[in-house]
Amino acid sequence: MHPFVETISIAGGIAAAIVSAIVLLTLFYRGMAWITGGAKPDTIAVRGVLKKDTLATVHVAGHKPFERVRFIGFTNSQTMKTHLPFELNGMVILEDEAKTRFLVRAKDIRMIVVPSDGEHLPSMESNL
Repeated sequence: MHPFVETISIAGGIAAAIVSAIVLLTLFYRGMAWITGGAKPDTIAVRGVLKKDTLATVHVAGHKPFERVRFIGFTNSQTMKTHLPFELNGMVILEDEAKTRFLVRAKDIRMIVVPSDGEHLPSMESNL
């Protein structure tokens, strides 16, 4: 019985060390997320083309175009710890005039049409 108790006590000590390390790392990352406030969407600003209030038509592969939307930002795929699932990283956040927000996969955007100041946004559905 003596070798069995020694083996269990050694294995239990190792298991306790592993569990305590996992708990400590979990608390550390939760604390860091709480301090930094989590991941925020990055803003897009392309000088002279896309500004905060610029309305554009965004053509997406396999979907009708999003007309009269503005770019709010995008989900950051460089941060390891976010509140979003991994599948939602790398998405563009669009907002229409009714304040409805859309998350679109960035690699699915085929074309962005930004009209001049007085020009109406054309619909490209007839050309597709």
